[in-house]
Amino acid sequence: MKYLLLITLLSTLAFGAPAYHAKRTFTQPDGSKVEYRNQGDEYLHWKEDREGNILLLNHNSDALEFAEIKEGNLVPSGEVYSKSRQLRSSKKSSQSHRLNRDDLERLYQQKRQHKHRLQRAPNR
Repeated sequence: MKYLLLITLLSTLAFGAPAYHAKRTFTQPDGSKVEYRNQGDEYLHWKEDREGNILLLNHNSDALEFAEIKEGNLVPSGEVYSKSRQLRSSKKSSQSHRLNRDDLERLYQQKRQHKHRLQRAPNR
């Protein structure tokens, strides 16, 4: 019975799950508050504010930053997210940090296909 319980527990850990979508609040290093929801799953995940900005935590600065796609990965851009910066950026379309949803969907599909190829590869 113990082995069955252990196998069941371990098998549930092997499968990914969607992100928890409840509203959360994060305090930036400057003291400002950011409300966001987690998005994605085990293949690709990010944080998204009410306006649809795609954000990631920069672990070096402990700040939420606008996200960008570099070399096939979703990474923090180096520009700290703030409400005033988000409003200024949305007025200047050439400097907008809002990622294109189509690009994000393509990246998600690439990550998903890559993981499935790795799972199907024969052991050598």
